[in-house]
Amino acid sequence: MNFHVNGKEINWEPKDLLIAGYTAKDQNSLRNHIEELEKIGVAAPPAVPMIYQLSPELLCNESEITAVRNDSSGEAEIVILNIEGEWYVGLGSDHTDRVLEAVSIQKSKQVCAKPVSKELWPLGSIEDHWDEIEMKSWYVLNGEECLYQSGKLAEFLTPKELVQIIEGRGYSISEAAILCGTLPILSSEFLYGEEFKAEIYDARTNKRISLSYQIKILKDAEVV
Repeated sequence: MNFHVNGKEINWEPKDLLIAGYTAKDQNSLRNHIEELEKIGVAAPPAVPMIYQLSPELLCNESEITAVRNDSSGEAEIVILNIEGEWYVGLGSDHTDRVLEAVSIQKSKQVCAKPVSKELWPLGSIEDHWDEIEMKSWYVLNGEECLYQSGKLAEFLTPKELVQIIEGRGYSISEAAILCGTLPILSSEFLYGEEFKAEIYDARTNKRISLSYQIKILKDAEVV
């Protein structure tokens, strides 16, 4: 995979791909919310935050991914990459099969590619104002762009906090790519469109990282 950092090109392939879920900064409030969901029959995750280990070859920076049936969707996430001992920040999408998600969350993530931006920032360049970074995403439906997610990184655990949790559970972070959690969606339900777009914006430097990819729907062999 090819990445760009301050005009420099980096060629790198991850050895591990980890997807973090339930990464809200206020973990106590999150646990209270999970308990409320349990009361109405929604199963609680076995651990908070959740860490899903996926095949590293799912990470890609292509402009198109494929899916069977139009029932998978993306979600904007910060991705941190440990490249030769140095941490970098990019923008990724945890594209997920929403039908399979009802059966197994990990399997629903494993069957979809995980697009990531080619542009990266050194993590150290934003650590002191992590909370201020803005993140947004959009879906393109029938040619119309719809705002899908919007918020700031203040809502999430910091990379340092998340990495400590991941290491504490025995996962390797050497040459790893880690997706760090997503914002709530603004619509009442998941959207399934032909294109997914996202960006992070640093107001202090007026810099942004953008991500966009098309979703190509494969012919479904089970539909005659």
